[in-house]
Amino acid sequence: MRAPRQAAPALVGVAMLCVTSARPARADGLLDGINVREEAVYSLFSSKTRDALTGLRTTSETESYGTKTNVRLNYSLLPKLHLNAGGTYEKDFSNLSADPIDLETNVTRFRPYGWLTLRDPVLGASVGYDLADETVKSSGRPETSLTRETYNAHLEWKPIELPWTQVRYTRTSVEDEPNVTLDNRQDLVFLKSEYLYKGLNAYYAGTYLTTTDELRDLGSTQWSHEGKLLYAITFLADRIALTTDHRIRFTDVTTDVPLRVTGLEQTVEVALVPARGLSSLDDTPADTPLDSTPALIDGNTTVSASATLNIGSDRGLAGDFTRRNVGLEFRPPAAVNRLHVSVDVPALPSNENLPSDISSSFLWEIYTSRDNSTWTLHATVVGSFGPFVRRFELTFPTVTANFIKAVTRPLSGGVIGTTNSSDARYRTIVITEVQAFADRAAPPGVGKQRISQTLRTHNLDVRAALFRSPSLYYQFNADYQELELDDDVQERYAISNGLFFTHRFNPVLSTNVNTSIEFGREREEPRTAALYYASLAATPLPTLTDSLVFSGNQQRVGSATARSHSIVLYNTAQLYRGLDASLNLGAALTSDEEGGRVLSRRRDLYVNVGTSITPHPTFATTVYYLGRLSNLSGSNLGRTRDTTDHRLDLSASFTPVRTLVLSAATSIVAETDRDTTTTQNYGVSWAPFPDGTLQFSVFYAENRLPEELTSRIIQPVVRWYVNARRRSYLEANYQLNTTEAASIKTDSQVVSARLTIDF
Repeated sequence: MRAPRQAAPALVGVAMLCVTSARPARADGLLDGINVREEAVYSLFSSKTRDALTGLRTTSETESYGTKTNVRLNYSLLPKLHLNAGGTYEKDFSNLSADPIDLETNVTRFRPYGWLTLRDPVLGASVGYDLADETVKSSGRPETSLTRETYNAHLEWKPIELPWTQVRYTRTSVEDEPNVTLDNRQDLVFLKSEYLYKGLNAYYAGTYLTTTDELRDLGSTQWSHEGKLLYAITFLADRIALTTDHRIRFTDVTTDVPLRVTGLEQTVEVALVPARGLSSLDDTPADTPLDSTPALIDGNTTVSASATLNIGSDRGLAGDFTRRNVGLEFRPPAAVNRLHVSVDVPALPSNENLPSDISSSFLWEIYTSRDNSTWTLHATVVGSFGPFVRRFELTFPTVTANFIKAVTRPLSGGVIGTTNSSDARYRTIVITEVQAFADRAAPPGVGKQRISQTLRTHNLDVRAALFRSPSLYYQFNADYQELELDDDVQERYAISNGLFFTHRFNPVLSTNVNTSIEFGREREEPRTAALYYASLAATPLPTLTDSLVFSGNQQRVGSATARSHSIVLYNTAQLYRGLDASLNLGAALTSDEEGGRVLSRRRDLYVNVGTSITPHPTFATTVYYLGRLSNLSGSNLGRTRDTTDHRLDLSASFTPVRTLVLSAATSIVAETDRDTTTTQNYGVSWAPFPDGTLQFSVFYAENRLPEELTSRIIQPVVRWYVNARRRSYLEANYQLNTTEAASIKTDSQVVSARLTIDF
């Protein structure tokens, strides 16, 4: 395992030698393709904590310094052959002093890589090698290292009017030294072929994955095959549109159980196949549906799914800190106990990952739902972030659900401003993929244990326009799914017939009405459902819009019946330029019944008022109020309950000049049987010389949270650009953090300096 590690620098050297020998007359061009960045960092962190009740005082101090060298080479060997090589070498020293601890730690990171890529419109290919090695030496402890080696090969063929095909091979080895806990090897072969012709889309993807645990002599082999056949056509002057979609996915996992671990209960991680990827930006995750987001389940973890799913802090203090909701839909319901949330950091080189102070600052909430409307909090977790892969692994107790989602907030300006993460590269961290997994137990024994899963889906959708004006069309949809898990077969089918009517009576009034009837089978029980929606919208003025919406559904599965009805009046108005207001009034009724017995019944009446005032481009304020009166009853509750919820959000931002930003926000929440909570946030950001070579900025933020918790951050920064390109600089940073609770106060200070030279 160590021989390839020694060969990594040689690989880069040989590649560079090939460049010089292939084009001796272009040596200057080679030098132009090399970029070198050298960084040196020093920081001193000190913390003092005092407990007023016990009088206990604790102090700690950490001094650290390090250097980091990053070399990148991008060069065209031939018009279509490109070399991308380089590496990072990093050395960090730290000393922790906290009575009675005195710990010195040295960390060395070495990450070389090299890629050769053939770029051609018809035939493309690439081969690459990547090594990530991290060695840690602490006083009084043996030296340990963690190493990952990755070999890659990729071939892509795109002939005109013929199927497009790609093949990818990846071999990954991860081990620690000495081999105490980890020595794994993984081989992945991926084949994908797709053919597009007019309305026909034929697709196949196959995956072969082997994983070997050398320490425990365990291994597994996974085969995965997925095929899709989709056809869409319109006829009769586009009055009739027909789409048919057929898919099959087969997964087979075989686990080797050696004789010496007979009786050991093993678990196999099985990837689940979602029906849809979902996402939204919303601060009320308990009662807001998610929107379909196909890019979250397309298997691509490097291309940004949507700019709105940025969990970084791209706009600093005045940024958008609305919660990010990402989830999956399963048909039928699936048992899940792990989510992988992959992210892309466009500003980072491929061989770098998020630092721990960034990745560990995210708190994730796991919600489940039956209908993508009402969500229940299942668990709150801090996701683990691997040292080599850009993804969060969220593990929680197993739950069975139709819909599941993970919710988190973007980074605050305070986190971005910490010593190790002041670089603006971490302001954009985009969620690109969400994957779900379930651990299944393999029966103990000797030999091979096998788990197989087959999912078949067939869909037929027909849409026929009965009238053009007013618009009236009929839609028929038939959906069939069969899930075979080992010897267990689950079937689900649904047939829907619906009418959809849209008409504008005049420039002021318009309506939209639809209704559909569904019947089918789910969870071995017959299912029927009726859905309806009606809206009447009025626009008496270009700046005034009113709409009345009535919607609901009633579905029955076996002896269980679920009903949901709602009526909402929406009003939005631009009262004046820079003055917008909204008023929403609504009522909702929901109930669950089983065998004629009412399990739960809920009635909600609510009012929602909001306004946005921008009297001047430099000043903006918003006011949001939500009031809700709820009545809950049913045999599950035992008694009838009335509850009230009130929420008031106020926020304002002022930018008198482009170098100064002031902001303030407060949120007051009052609920029945709970104490009223008030959260306040204040911030100031000042950078008086943003375009000069000498820059100075001050960041201040204060948060007042419930339970008498207050935190403050004061951070001045001075940066001097040493050349006209503004890529090399010397930066000095000071940060003062104060956290106060009922009886505990913590003061921490960070003094740091960073020198970055970019050649």
